[in-house]
Amino acid sequence: MVTSNKAAATIELTLDRAESDELVQLLEHTLGETRVELHRTHTPQFRDAVQHEEGILEGVLEKLRSARSQG
Repeated sequence: MVTSNKAAATIELTLDRAESDELVQLLEHTLGETRVELHRTHTPQFRDAVQHEEGILEGVLEKLRSARSQG
């Protein structure tokens, strides 16, 4: 199903608990590095891109955590 966002699409992915745990750890680590990069960034355009990436990572983590708490 394609949403109203021109590049967005919905996908379904089935992960077992170990895969889900590993993905959460990887995303948390990447989010931490992104926040450090954001803190060190002074170029406005790059800062915007890093903030966008941070928002995406937070959103995916939220969805994973929500799905794990329901399952």
